[in-house]
Amino acid sequence: MQSAIASSCTRGLRFDAARAQAARALARASRRRDMRGMHGLNAAGTCRVRVFYFHTAASVAPCTLPGGEDSSAKLYKLGCLALAAGVAGVVTAGSSWRQVAQCEPIEIGRAKPSPVRCETTVVQGSANSIIMLDVENDHPGLLAEASDLLKRHKLDVKDAHISTDGPFKARHIYTVRDKATGRPISQDKLEEVRKALETLGQVECTAKAWPCYTMEEVSKHTSKENRIWVTYKDGVYDITDFIVNHPGGSDKIMLAAGKAIDPFWRIYQQHEGRDTAVQMLAKMRIGDLADPVKVELGDDPYDADPERHPGLIFHNNKPCNAELPPEMLMDSWSTPNPVWFIRHHHPVPVTDPDKYRLFIEGEGTSAVKLSMEDLKTRFVKREVTTTIQCGGNRRSDLNSVEKTSGIPWGFGAISTATWGGVALREVLMHCGGLSLEAVEWNGLKHVIFHALDTMQASIPIEKALSPYGDVLLAYEMNGEPLSEEHGSPLRLIVPGVVGVRNVKWVGRIETSKVEAEGPWQRGIAYKGLSPMIKDVTGIDLDTVASIQEMPVQSVIVSPKPGTVTELDDIEVKGFAWSGGGRGINRVDVSIDNGRTWTTADLKEGSQQPPSRAWAWTFWEASVTVPEAYRGGEVTVLCRATDTSYNTQPERAEPIWNLRGLNCNCWHHV
Repeated sequence: MQSAIASSCTRGLRFDAARAQAARALARASRRRDMRGMHGLNAAGTCRVRVFYFHTAASVAPCTLPGGEDSSAKLYKLGCLALAAGVAGVVTAGSSWRQVAQCEPIEIGRAKPSPVRCETTVVQGSANSIIMLDVENDHPGLLAEASDLLKRHKLDVKDAHISTDGPFKARHIYTVRDKATGRPISQDKLEEVRKALETLGQVECTAKAWPCYTMEEVSKHTSKENRIWVTYKDGVYDITDFIVNHPGGSDKIMLAAGKAIDPFWRIYQQHEGRDTAVQMLAKMRIGDLADPVKVELGDDPYDADPERHPGLIFHNNKPCNAELPPEMLMDSWSTPNPVWFIRHHHPVPVTDPDKYRLFIEGEGTSAVKLSMEDLKTRFVKREVTTTIQCGGNRRSDLNSVEKTSGIPWGFGAISTATWGGVALREVLMHCGGLSLEAVEWNGLKHVIFHALDTMQASIPIEKALSPYGDVLLAYEMNGEPLSEEHGSPLRLIVPGVVGVRNVKWVGRIETSKVEAEGPWQRGIAYKGLSPMIKDVTGIDLDTVASIQEMPVQSVIVSPKPGTVTELDDIEVKGFAWSGGGRGINRVDVSIDNGRTWTTADLKEGSQQPPSRAWAWTFWEASVTVPEAYRGGEVTVLCRATDTSYNTQPERAEPIWNLRGLNCNCWHHV
């Protein structure tokens, strides 16, 4: 025999409705033979603990009655009690509703009340319970203490956070479920947890289920004024305060306002792949979806993606984001095509090269449409060897200071190739009719590149038109036809500039007075902020320059961390590179925490023109281990200085930024 405890009455029940409900409920209750007894109401007119004994379990939503002893209030109380009994009586044993439990009944005149009071209400369809601790005098570590306690009692803690009220009062909120059942916590489990929580001090504990919202209610929340809600699977989330910090830009995430985000995440599958976005979203959950419907997602848009080399280190598969492992990074100065690092934002577009057309438009130009045949036969083929580095390369080093937002790249989000194609400036000037006079006359500042996968980015028009900028529209990579993976049939190569500006699958080129729209140019995604900024709320991102040229960089590829050597000298190898075509002037290596330095020998890449050194430089150094360090552990450091005498900063802390961009501090092994 199970017990169902009704802790309160239905909120908002009108007195006349109560009269009718009470009559019907009492009639049904009186006919039930398995009803054994019930407690009375308290004198203050508040619904207290009512214990009914049934062969079935029922649930009642929590609320409190107004005080008072007039006839209406008495009738109201009677209606509540009868309604509770009636509801409990009509729920069958096969119902999917869960049991309601209030542990620690509050008795009138009790001299020493328990420091912890717990109650739980679980509604249909709920998978979690919320435990709330109201703390009069909060102290550091209490959140962690309570979380550990809950875990020791076999509860899966899905989330834990604090809502403060004044300097000392706080509410600790824990989202939990029973590990054994995967369901909300039972009455017995709650009683067990309550007793354990008593050991934490004078705190008040409440456990309840998520509130339920319908899809119709969610659809009304589409603006900051009435809050922005979305659904994901069976949950409802308030994302209002996150909108401005969304790495993909506020415009893109607002497409899901008042809707399910599941179809969007079908395209941007990195949200679920890394699990970071799922964890962030969990903190914004406000309830369960009362009427979840199966979202028709259709075929997987990534089914047509090409096969990838298994030696790559994959951070995501959909979209693919993969870096070179250290063991393969310096096998050759020009990176083999199959192991080139991959940075995608969407599925790889499938294009028929014979039907492909490149559109050129914008102020100061004549609109023109070119086929691949036009590009290959009407223009001189040019070649340029460049290193391309993702703006987030070495982000994991910044994460060691404080968590950033984005793919936790190591140092392998960088590769080098020789590209073949046509000069962008020749296409714009000789086919599009763009002249330097037209640039000045029309106030043109940027060239925007629109990709077939909807991504867009722009570069300064000075870079695009410079005869020394070597900007290319490429259709070959390392002597082979450009693959779909790396931008076929046509991609942009912008030497010395951050990887995201090297747009793949270019379909349209536009001259413009303003930068490209979208998160990759104007949003937070590729903007370096102060290390003091942890949230971009209230910051005008338009005043922050988008990343173009990148800072000087060097990395130790060998030895690897944990290497053991018995030699008196350590052989160190690595690469160095600087944005803007600045060559590498020097690489220094230290094994005594920077007290002394050994200058490395510059190898492949060191003979590039100092102002057009678009590719990396390999280096090697043989460093003698000082007597004091022999037999112990040493840390190998490196730093590079480019031909403009820019050098790498010593520490990561001063260059930490919210998005984890441009990490170029001394590299340590």
